[in-house]
Amino acid sequence: MFSIASVKYSKKEKQRKKSGLLPPSQNPWKILYIGLCLVLIALTAFQFFVIFREPTYGEDYRVFEGAVLAFDHMQNPYVLDNINQYVGHYTGEVLPFTYPPHTLYFFVILDQFLVFQNIGIYYVLLILLLILSGYLIVTLDQDPDYLFLITLIVAGFMGTAWNLVTGNKDILFLFLFALIFVLLLKERFWESAIITGLAAAVSLITAPFAALYLIVKRPLPHRFAYICIAGGVVAALFVVSYCINPAYLGSYISTLQGTSSPLYDQGGTDTPTPFLLFGDLLKEININGILPVAIVACIYAGLILYATGIFFTSNEKNTLKMYSIVFLAIFMMLPRIKPYDFIITVIPLYFLCKDYSYRMKCLMLGVISLPIFFWFLNFFSVYTQGFPLKLGGYIQAYSLILVFILIILYDRWLPVTLNGEGIAS
Repeated sequence: MFSIASVKYSKKEKQRKKSGLLPPSQNPWKILYIGLCLVLIALTAFQFFVIFREPTYGEDYRVFEGAVLAFDHMQNPYVLDNINQYVGHYTGEVLPFTYPPHTLYFFVILDQFLVFQNIGIYYVLLILLLILSGYLIVTLDQDPDYLFLITLIVAGFMGTAWNLVTGNKDILFLFLFALIFVLLLKERFWESAIITGLAAAVSLITAPFAALYLIVKRPLPHRFAYICIAGGVVAALFVVSYCINPAYLGSYISTLQGTSSPLYDQGGTDTPTPFLLFGDLLKEININGILPVAIVACIYAGLILYATGIFFTSNEKNTLKMYSIVFLAIFMMLPRIKPYDFIITVIPLYFLCKDYSYRMKCLMLGVISLPIFFWFLNFFSVYTQGFPLKLGGYIQAYSLILVFILIILYDRWLPVTLNGEGIAS
């Protein structure tokens, strides 16, 4: 019943869009929607202006630069002092290089194109990857909403702003996952599994996305084969890097085990992971220890999986939405999420929400843009870190959870509640 109502609405809405006609109640919401998109893009443009006036922007880029310089001088880039001698005045001498050795060789290749000799070239590369990602996403859509996509890319969860202020490389992941979605929809599973492996090889935190192959429409042995391919790519790159320089691999493993390991990141603005949020909230009520956090985390993961299963029942014939909801669910359960990682949620959110009513899109964009509003509160000297429930430090996590809840509720109840007609009002 739910899927029938959703399909009826989808067909009607597409016909209305093609004809240019909207229900009278939609016109004010369309105007508000366009205005909201333009306001969010303008606010983000102001953020970019502020970011590039700060002398400390691009700290993660400087780490990459320092690692390449250390490598060029035959020094171990995993030794912090070796990086600090080149870029310590940019990074505050506290940021180590924590990526696998094979990424270092990739950075050295990029440096042949002056990427790590001029930060401007690096940012041009990031912008090009953003444009290519948007193009790949649009190629999957027969009726694209360009304004919605541009707004998501520019302003969603402040993902792009965080990538620019830190100089991190997660826009590369947006491009890789957009390419993976294209290959998945073309049922080129072998190629997509290889790209998934390459993404995981750059950052192991993306490895859980190999679980996407559990829902491809192929026999179960084939699904596990695709996952094995992705894992095999990661393993092969580590073996190659070991053969090239065993010392680097040993240093990398030592980095993961040391106090500078990403696994020891503290929660808050710099690591707004939901699991860390739960731990900090429990500490607020004097509940400490790993067990309480593990229990809450299991409940959280169970609810996400249950809600994702419900979504499947009404969208089992829509392959793109299936991939999107699973991708979003995996992201929400990652053990470590950095603020710039949110850029990759553009892909699932676009395909899940692009056909919503203008009223619902306004609500979704408002929730997705909460981090921007909090940034402006801080800009105007409002101390958001003192907000209750750790809102100031974890606004991206709260925004993510709220968006997921809205997607599930909208899909589950709205088509039936409004009988497929008033859905756009």
